[in-house]
Order: sequence, then C-alpha cells, then structure tokens
Amino acid sequence: MARILAVDFGEKRIGLATSDATETLATPRLTLSRKSDEAVLRELDSFCREEEIALVVFGVPRDPSGSETAFATRIRSFAAKFAARSELPVRFHDETLTSDEAARRLPRTASKGELDPVAAAILLEDYLQSARAHRG
Repeated sequence: MARILAVDFGEKRIGLATSDATETLATPRLTLSRKSDEAVLRELDSFCREEEIALVVFGVPRDPSGSETAFATRIRSFAAKFAARSELPVRFHDETLTSDEAARRLPRTASKGELDPVAAAILLEDYLQSARAHRG
C-alpha cells in the first residue's frame, strides 16, 4: 500500500492531509499559501516526493442539488497541471461540508490556516472509507 495525499484547494490557502502506508489513518499536515499556481505546484510536487505519495485526491465542491460548483472547474484545471507535472495519479472526491465538519472539530479560536488541513483530512477519511467499501 502507498500513501495518499488529500488536497483541499482554495485560491488563498491549500490544506494538505496524508494517509499512513496502510491507507487507514488520515493526518492533517499543513497549509500552503497560494501566491501563484506555479509556486504552489512546485511546493506540492516537492512535498509528494518527500512524503513518497502515490496518489493525490482533490476535493471537489458540490451544490445542494449534487452538481459540481463553478469552482470545481478551477480545481480540475489545477489538478490537471499538477498531474502533468508530477506524473502522479489524481482522483477527485466530493468535499461537500468538509470545512463545516473541520470547524466543528476545532476550537472556535482556530485560524483559517488551521482549518484547511483538517478539512483535507476529513476529505481523505471519506475517500479512504469509500475506497474500502468499493473493494469489499
């Protein structure tokens, strides 16, 4: 088994969380400040090499009707740039309400920067659970 990275993409901040090698635990890791796509692509690529990441999961927001939001197009575009650069496989997973759940898990005094990796960990937890269910 390999480690998986979950990415909670935002225009200002990007939250990262990683799985353990058994793909059971999701751990909030860090928040990247997005100044430009190129800069954050370099940081992400470097992080993936250092952490021996084998798969990257990007959260995709959906509206209440279940359709992807307009921002999902931006996320998919960024993910395509990342996949071309890193040559790592990329998956997409519904991230609806991950930030709300992260806010519930953290103290009210937590900063937005603390929220992003926790939201990424919630995304990863859901992805891992879904992947296990599909494997049977």
